[in-house]
Amino acid sequence: MAMSVQSPARAGDDGELGPVAEINVTPLVDVMLVLLIIFMVSMPLMMSQLPITLPKPSLVQSDKPPEKLTVSFDDQGIYYMQMGDGPREPVAYTELPARLHAIAEQEPDKLVTVCAEKDAIYDRVVDLMSIVGTSGFYKVTLCP
Repeated sequence: MAMSVQSPARAGDDGELGPVAEINVTPLVDVMLVLLIIFMVSMPLMMSQLPITLPKPSLVQSDKPPEKLTVSFDDQGIYYMQMGDGPREPVAYTELPARLHAIAEQEPDKLVTVCAEKDAIYDRVVDLMSIVGTSGFYKVTLCP
């Protein structure tokens, strides 16, 4: 392998060197190695995500909205259940989880609305939401 070197005397009249027409590959290799390391480190982090099961699309059209279940309590501590537009029935606190669980076994995707008075104690609202959630419902909302 031979290499020709041009002497400064031949380059030009004033002693300048001519243009160098070669690519310096070292910075390119450095950047590529850094990118490779970044991808090697970040790929395992991107793959460890939570498993998600997406719902299947259904072709069934429904004209009426689904019937909702409303669970509420008043300032005297009396709990009520109301199915859709039906009557508001008082329910004892001790039998509330059993009744909700029985409904959840039949229709677990039913929308449950938890209602409370404006001045209700926050702990009682959280307790009622906990009862609704542990009885098998996964669609729980609060009254507006």
